[in-house]
Amino acid sequence: MSDNSKKPSKKNNHSKKNNFDKYFLYTNSVQSAEYDAELLWKILKKNWSGKSLKKPYLQEDFCGTAALCYEWVKLGAEHHAAGIDLEQTALAWGLKHHGQEIPEAEAKRVRLIKGDVLEDHGIKPHVICALNFSYFFMKDRKTLKKYFTACKKSLAKGGILAIDAFGGPDYLGAHVDRRRNSEKKFQFWWEVEMFDAINHQIKTHIHFQMDGQKRQNRVFSYDWRLWSIPEITDVLLESGFTNIAYWAEGLDRQGRGDGVFREIKTEKNCSTWITYIVAK
Repeated sequence: MSDNSKKPSKKNNHSKKNNFDKYFLYTNSVQSAEYDAELLWKILKKNWSGKSLKKPYLQEDFCGTAALCYEWVKLGAEHHAAGIDLEQTALAWGLKHHGQEIPEAEAKRVRLIKGDVLEDHGIKPHVICALNFSYFFMKDRKTLKKYFTACKKSLAKGGILAIDAFGGPDYLGAHVDRRRNSEKKFQFWWEVEMFDAINHQIKTHIHFQMDGQKRQNRVFSYDWRLWSIPEITDVLLESGFTNIAYWAEGLDRQGRGDGVFREIKTEKNCSTWITYIVAK
């Protein structure tokens, strides 16, 4: 856990868009798919306890444009991936943009599924991930346990579930965090509209403004439960997982996130943090 936590901003090869494109902006602001793919591969190899890992298979739940899937298959000729999401427009965007930026042989190893992550899609992945806090829309333990149980059932023997969580005092009240992508020439705002201390409901929004264009407000909005790590851990254990590990970002000399995630046992709280939770 680290103050001002921020995964490294990995640049993709999309050219700057003249027209407003929310998926382009999302990919270049709050996602770091290339870094996440490399980190998940590192974590999987460290935790793999099954038979020989010949064709490492990633399942990206709530995948959106499936950016992580396309980065995963770049890591090796035997890497395969499947992205599952209910939004067809996001999947189509990913196929058109991410899929066309890599060799056809790599793109063919990505399977896109418009569907519910709770359903059985006939996949036995070595790693299932739900990143960018996508599972936070599940606000009660019963639903969260149903999802984690489905993941446990779907995983190949020896496989892992990798999710992320965020928190810190800065998220316990309304505020706006402004950042800029100088290379792609736009700025964006991450807004916490409200946080309810009783039920941990949190409402957040992302606003964008490309240089020379009008600001677009609430391009993405989220109504989540801010789950704590102990709560998540308890539900994972109740869902059949027996080993839970935590990966958090280190600090540089200025006390800011250094972009390098390591396995930890305990960590001091700070104003904002992001932690990966790995279950097997």
